[in-house]
Amino acid sequence: MTTLSARYRLPEVTHGWFDIAEVDDAGAAAGELFRRSFRGAPPDFPRHYVARVALDGTSRTIGYVHMTPTDGIYLCGGMCMDERVYRRLAAGRRATMKAIGGIAEQMLRYVFADCSDGRAIFGYVGDRRAERVDLRAGFRHTGYKHLIVYWPRPLPESEQRTLIEKAAAIGPF
Repeated sequence: MTTLSARYRLPEVTHGWFDIAEVDDAGAAAGELFRRSFRGAPPDFPRHYVARVALDGTSRTIGYVHMTPTDGIYLCGGMCMDERVYRRLAAGRRATMKAIGGIAEQMLRYVFADCSDGRAIFGYVGDRRAERVDLRAGFRHTGYKHLIVYWPRPLPESEQRTLIEKAAAIGPF
């Protein structure tokens, strides 16, 4: 298992057993997990990221997130974790994941770095627990209920406001 992003390096303590990578085929890599989480098929357009762990001698998908590129921004959605796979990890590995912020936080840090060509990355979150992870990873509130944003680089406040308005007009994603 190797980390493919040159922009974000997973913590050293996970090397050899935890990895995150962009994949072309979400159905093959995380279709079952996505269907179980959202009762539908994963998006059929780019960009798909999966987290995998080494378990029982094989690489197993433990997390998924989708990034939709649109007009110079990204919409981050569809994040889901496989609690069944997580519970099968050895206690020491679960403790390591907790110590580094968890799978979701690591996935967000990875996609933030990998999608840093966008002017902004937006998320739509209604779950308090997920929101805490999102904020810890770098998302910020926008002033709109459920809409959060990550700024890959500083932008003038007027441009930030314009991008927030654009994302808010999209509605839930």
